[in-house]
Amino acid sequence: MKKLLLLVLLTIIISSCEQSKKYEYVELGLKESIFGGIDQDEKDAVIITAKTDSIAYLEAYQKFCISEKVAQDMQEALGSSSTKPTDFKLIDEQGNNVAQFINFDGIDSLKFDIRNRIFEMKNSLKETVDNNKEKDIENFKSTVQVDSAKIVELEKFFNSKKDEFDPNALVWHKPKSAPTYTNQNGIYCYFQTNNGMPSNLRLRMQYHADDWLFIQKVQFSIDDKAYEFIPRKTETDSGNGGRIWEWFDEGMGKSNTELLDALANAKSAKMKLIGRQYYKIKPITSNQIRDIKRSLDLYKAMGGTY
Repeated sequence: MKKLLLLVLLTIIISSCEQSKKYEYVELGLKESIFGGIDQDEKDAVIITAKTDSIAYLEAYQKFCISEKVAQDMQEALGSSSTKPTDFKLIDEQGNNVAQFINFDGIDSLKFDIRNRIFEMKNSLKETVDNNKEKDIENFKSTVQVDSAKIVELEKFFNSKKDEFDPNALVWHKPKSAPTYTNQNGIYCYFQTNNGMPSNLRLRMQYHADDWLFIQKVQFSIDDKAYEFIPRKTETDSGNGGRIWEWFDEGMGKSNTELLDALANAKSAKMKLIGRQYYKIKPITSNQIRDIKRSLDLYKAMGGTY
């Protein structure tokens, strides 16, 4: 009887040792803030079930590599990634971060194999995007209404520069009157074409002065009507004996149509650059208004919509 009881207890002990444990995989990363800058990002925990810390860690490391690969693929295919993974935590049932102290024979070799296997996978997202781009270009060419006479009329006012490092041979169209350098005041629109198809209409504003504003938003008064624009990110720099410059360069979409049309057709306009504590009112000159209109007209003449 005692032998039978001992055997049962031994079986229970062995079985309990082989039972799986639960871990929480928490991925850490960096993401762009909606107010500009970079924020720390901590994703919701994902449960990993494994019999040992080593197995759990390798599964967690594989998840992390997959996230890195996805971020890399998105960057290549779309030009941006919502979050850049930087590290991960693996929390056991006692609340310990296993990832901080894990070590076992062959860990580096196994991690190397996992990483290689994942990063050798092709970027299927980029292939899909490239295929869709080709279809979009063909659809654009077959359906777009291009005003060739208007294009010829307006092109002389623009510098059209091919990006020699871009595999898609993008061409940027910027008004000749636009500031050459960032340390100059200015406001203008510009855009790109890909195989003749216009896209990425942008508004750029540059502020050059003696004192910082740290611009957070811009209020426009256009023909006595008020508009407001909040840039996602404002850049800053300084030099030239204490002079400062601030600027933003933002893609325009449907939500900006009213502002762009108002600027392009304005009889008079000015902008209030609002910073953290101070503001500055700047006139928008008739030449700047004229060139914003030319940019929008050329964009539309090439078949662009916004």
